[in-house]
Amino acid sequence: MTVLVRISATGMDEATYDQLAPELHPLLKKQPGFIMHVAYPIPGGFAVGEVWESKAQQETWYNEFVTPNLPDPDAMSTEYFELHAIVQP
Repeated sequence: MTVLVRISATGMDEATYDQLAPELHPLLKKQPGFIMHVAYPIPGGFAVGEVWESKAQQETWYNEFVTPNLPDPDAMSTEYFELHAIVQP
């Protein structure tokens, strides 16, 4: 089932995201099941939204590539939403 993943990072700012992202984006684009990625500020931190073909594919990516690069993995919270429809150009 296709999922929308929302990862909220308490205390993270755009500068920290901009330090981590350049190394990860090229790898992310090659991941099986990856569809799209967005990043945006939220009150008290920063958030990432991603769409994946499955929760398992996102978890594999996150655990292998993202977690080891995070300054504080405990500051992250993740929510999953099963998607009914995706409309693309």
